[in-house]
Amino acid sequence: MSGVTGDGAQDAPAEGPVWPLGLAWLSYALSRDLQRASRVAGGPEALWGATRPQMAAWLRADADVLDRALAARGTFRAASVRASLAGRGILHLPITANAYPTRLRRIFDPPFGLFGVGSVATALSALEHSPAIAIVGSRRPSGAGRRLAAALAADLASRGAVIVSGLARGIDAAAHEGALEAGGVTIAVLGSAVDRIHPRRHVGLADRIQVNGAVVSEYWPGTDPLPWRFPARNRIVAGLCDATVVVEAGARSGALITADFAMENGSTVLAVPGWPASSLSTGCNALIRSGAAVCEAADDVVREVPNGAWAEARVAPSPTGTTALVLAIVTRGPAGADVIAAEAGITHAEVAVALAALELDGLVAREPGGVFGAVGVRGRGAGA
Repeated sequence: MSGVTGDGAQDAPAEGPVWPLGLAWLSYALSRDLQRASRVAGGPEALWGATRPQMAAWLRADADVLDRALAARGTFRAASVRASLAGRGILHLPITANAYPTRLRRIFDPPFGLFGVGSVATALSALEHSPAIAIVGSRRPSGAGRRLAAALAADLASRGAVIVSGLARGIDAAAHEGALEAGGVTIAVLGSAVDRIHPRRHVGLADRIQVNGAVVSEYWPGTDPLPWRFPARNRIVAGLCDATVVVEAGARSGALITADFAMENGSTVLAVPGWPASSLSTGCNALIRSGAAVCEAADDVVREVPNGAWAEARVAPSPTGTTALVLAIVTRGPAGADVIAAEAGITHAEVAVALAALELDGLVAREPGGVFGAVGVRGRGAGA
């Protein structure tokens, strides 16, 4: 993360009980999840205040782990930790705070607290007053899947939705990019700490998200990404949202874990149907067979979340910036993404987002051969 922007720690809640922050520290010190131990103890507060015999039983800990746990608790000083976090622009929002997301509080095993950077207060307020939609899917999507995710996110964000995803490669990144292109609020939930952006290639994207949205995690600063942390992260993605949309997912995609959490929460699940022969369609088609709603456009999501405070569908503005540059290139004649990126001097991700917005507005269409052309414009050499 190259910098922290937005309202950040300015909006930190008043000091409350120690245990939400203390258990995050204990989890970091032991490198283990404490949700099961909390349930066995009868609640997180009881776990934090456990005696040595109780801690041994509830953590199922040997002597070495137990000694480390008790030492970590004994040396923990909440006031100094809060001051240090604030100095770094990191907000810690405990589950006991009024600003803790209402939807998240209701899930099974809600995080004891969230660490956040960026415009945290803005993002949390939007979550409480707007529809919140998770868009997730494959880390290796097709170009069409990436464009659809970006276009869907842009359309939903333009109607007032908060877009939530996991900052992963592929569909997650496309969803965040689409929301940003529409000027909307998007929240990235990490499977690592907020100061350990993963993947590293998305540090710039994380910084852009923070301007009007937030990057959040339940993990203590300094926590590195480990495989088991991503399924745990997915429960938060689903838990923050009214609905979860899956765009391209294989049979064992992590996006299906997010969908499962959403179903367990009683929230809506939608999936984009795909070509049966494609491995990227296997997970989505299976979700539809099991009862998920079909998602082909933003209108499908709006229908499935009827109580959201939806804004009217946008009237497409004239393209500006990168979008206008891409439109100008394809207006001269159909071009592929590589050619557009080279001519415009922008990244492939920026090309994908711009094309998605232009397709959504009906200004650009995909043509045979994987090229894109402006609607109603003849190709290079056609009558030249």
